[in-house]
Parts: sequence; C-alpha cells; structure tokens
Amino acid sequence: MLRRVLFAIAIIVSPTLAYAGPKEDAQAVFDKFLAALTAANVDAVVGVFWPDALFWGTTMPNLAITPEAVREYFNRGLGSRRPNELKATSLETSTLVVSDSVVLISGLWQVERLADGKPALTPLRVSIVVIKRGDSWRIAQFHNSARPVQ
Repeated sequence: MLRRVLFAIAIIVSPTLAYAGPKEDAQAVFDKFLAALTAANVDAVVGVFWPDALFWGTTMPNLAITPEAVREYFNRGLGSRRPNELKATSLETSTLVVSDSVVLISGLWQVERLADGKPALTPLRVSIVVIKRGDSWRIAQFHNSARPVQ
C-alpha cells in the first residue's frame, strides 16, 4: 500500500519538476562558483573552470590560461580566509543561450567582507562563457572587473 501511495505522489509531482536546460545549467555553474568563493575553497573554485579556460581576475595584469595560474590567483585572495569570512552574491545576470552546450552570462555580483571591523562591499561585474563537454558544464572564459561607482 505504501508503495502505491509513494508511486502516486511521484506521478503527480513529476510533471511539476522544473526542466533544467542550458540556461539553468550554466547559471548553476556560476552559483557554484559563488558558493565555493564564500566557502574559501580554492579547489572547488578552480574546479568550476575547464583546464583550458581563459581567466581575467579583477586585479590581474595578464590573462591566465592554465589551471595553475587560476589557482595562484585564488590562493592569493582566499588562501588565508576562513569559510564565510566573505560572502559572494549574485545581484543580477543576463543569459544568452548560444547553443545546447554554450551559454554566455553577464551580470553584477558583489563580495561582502569585514574591513576594520565594518562591513565592506566590493561591487563587481562579470562576463563568463559556460560550456558543456560530455555531461559536465564548466566555465571556459571568465572576465571580472570592478563596477564603476555611479
């Protein structure tokens, strides 16, 4: 009897489950990046990038083209931080689905941290290309910059 009830619930609920298409899959990668940054987990941050990703960090004078260079950038920024010492939050994004395996995301995000005991916000803008290879979605291109004060 319990099996029938559970089966009936599954049948009723399954049509209402959201379909995750390329847009949602790509946005999930950006969300994973933000969560890894907040957790100060350099391995997880680097893990959302393809090994051949092109990476421009906010303070980088040169383009990073290797996982080691991306790791070095985040080690400088996160290496001594504890989880949740900073909070990375997406403010708004626009998404362009180029194909079933390529999605462009541009938007605004921020990092909140304590500076001299007071909350400090760093407003940022980002443009990324998220690509699906096989069954995995990861960042293939990342460009981040400070958002100008209005």
